[in-house]
Parts: sequence; C-alpha cells; structure tokens
Amino acid sequence: MSFFLFNGQEVSANGSVIDLNSRSYRYGDGFFESMKLSEGRLQHAFYHQERIDKSLLLLQMSMPESFANSAIEEVVELFCKQKGIENARVRATFLREADGFYQPKNQITQSVIEITEIDYSGYPLNHEGYILGNYKELTKNGNFTSTLKTTSSLIYVLAGIYAKQNELDECVIYNDSGNVCEGISSNIFMVSREFIITPPVSEYCVDGVMRKVVIQIAESYGYQVREVPITEIDLSAADEIFFTSATRGIQWVANYMGKPLKCNISRVLSEKL
Repeated sequence: MSFFLFNGQEVSANGSVIDLNSRSYRYGDGFFESMKLSEGRLQHAFYHQERIDKSLLLLQMSMPESFANSAIEEVVELFCKQKGIENARVRATFLREADGFYQPKNQITQSVIEITEIDYSGYPLNHEGYILGNYKELTKNGNFTSTLKTTSSLIYVLAGIYAKQNELDECVIYNDSGNVCEGISSNIFMVSREFIITPPVSEYCVDGVMRKVVIQIAESYGYQVREVPITEIDLSAADEIFFTSATRGIQWVANYMGKPLKCNISRVLSEKL
C-alpha cells in the first residue's frame, strides 16, 4: 500500500494535485530522492538530506515550505510512526512550480513524498544474480546535472525497455566518452583481483548514497577501492560485478554478456550492510 504527502499533507493517490500547466509536466523541471525505511528508521538519512540540499542548490530551487523546519528524516519517520509503517520504499520528489515558460519567474518548490510499505527490513542480497548487457543506443551526457536524480529520465526509461526486450535484468549505461557510467537505476562496481573499482563521479554517474556507504564499508574492512574510469574491456575482464542502490542495497551479477561471474565480495559486503 502506498501513501502520498503533498507539501507535507496526506493526499489520496487518486486525487489531482498537479495541474496541466505544471513545469514538471511540461519540462521535467525537478528531481527526486529514493530512500529506504527499515524498522521505522530512514536509512542513511544524513546522506540523503545532503544530496537533497545539493540538488536544490545546483538546480536553483528553494527549499519547500513543508521542510522549512524539518529534515526529510523527521517528516518521513513521524508519518510512518503514525501509520504504523515499519518498512517502506520512500521517494521524495521536488518540483519547481513557478510561472513562466523555460525561464521561471520564481523559485517556488513543491514536494511529493510517496511511501510504499514493504514486508522486509534491511537489504537482502538477490539469490539469483542479474543477467547483464550493454545499452548503447544513447549515452549519458557529461554535465553536473548528470550526477543528480532529475525527473528528466528518458535514457533510463529507454534502457529499461531495451533490457525487457532482450530479457536482461540490468544494462550498463555508458557516458559520452565511451566509458562505463552506471546501471538503469543503480551505481556499478566491479571486482578485479584484489581491487573493488567503481567509476568516479567525474564520469557523470549519479552520486549515489549507497555508493558512498559501500565504499566506506569496503575500505573499513580492508578492501582496496579505486574510483577510476572503467572501459567495456575492463568490465569484460571483471571477476565480479555488482550494483548498489539506496532501496535495494547490493545486487550481484551472475552473467555479463555470456560470461559467468562470482559472488564472493558482493556477498560479504551485502552482509555488512
């Protein structure tokens, strides 16, 4: 079951709160943050709030009035406590709702929080590994908005369609330099010998919260993590590949372009989450 908060107030999922003149409808003028509530607590809330603040700043949007005196953690946890929700996927969307065409007349920002109850806590590792392929019909542009989760998400939608058509669980998305960028909805890591490798944010992957958490956990347990560009050839030679996201944790890849892969370090890191 899903619940919705529009500017801090609960609304019906079937109700109309955004009109057809909305900038988000016309231009995709906004961004979102995906999070996980586990046992009543919003996981990694500091990092999520940090990225929300950064996105508002870079996109020149104002903090919504509903968050003027409260952090995202307080709003979500209080509502879930009132509803008796222990575990949930949470998506907070921030929309610029100013008058004007491409040039907004002000920085008014509205918020929509979607809370979907789930029946498990933590971050369970996927039992069956992903089947992974490459998506190359579009590449990800290199600019600062590429590191944010904006509501302009066509490349991910088309990559998702490609994955379904080709019976894949995930696809590698490449940047406009031809290097590995990320997955459809996750950051990508590979294991090569004793190194865990992931593209740096300068390669224009999303600056993911779980990406940061996994790097910290890996380094704290003595693994050598490198943030360096990855080529398709590098990925083909990997011993392991896994993806990270704030809602699913770590998801390992069983097969990349016909090559079977291991699940050793992926499993260890998943247990540490």
